[in-house]
Amino acid sequence: MNLLISRGVDYVMAQLPSWISRREVSREDASIILMYIMSNKLDELGKKIDDLSKKVDTGFNDLSRKIDDLRKEVIDRLDLISNQLRVLNSNIAATYELTSKVMTKIMETSFVQPPRS
Repeated sequence: MNLLISRGVDYVMAQLPSWISRREVSREDASIILMYIMSNKLDELGKKIDDLSKKVDTGFNDLSRKIDDLRKEVIDRLDLISNQLRVLNSNIAATYELTSKVMTKIMETSFVQPPRS
């Protein structure tokens, strides 16, 4: 255990098979060392999972913000298009009304004038 603390998990993992084969470490000590190493690796894995979770949350928040911005932009553009269509519709209606008046005047003048001989 002293080597585990002083030299680290990786060194002990590399040396453990040779120590066991030379019987420098008892089976009970080896199992305790392996359990400690597994616990340490699980802690590291837990930290990596937490970091990944934070990155996913950050990415999700960024994506959500981008979607909201895009939705607002689309709504603004649709409002602009709708307003332009209203203006176009009123211009068409005004043009139709003026065309009708002009056609009426032309028709009236053509009926009122005597035929030319």
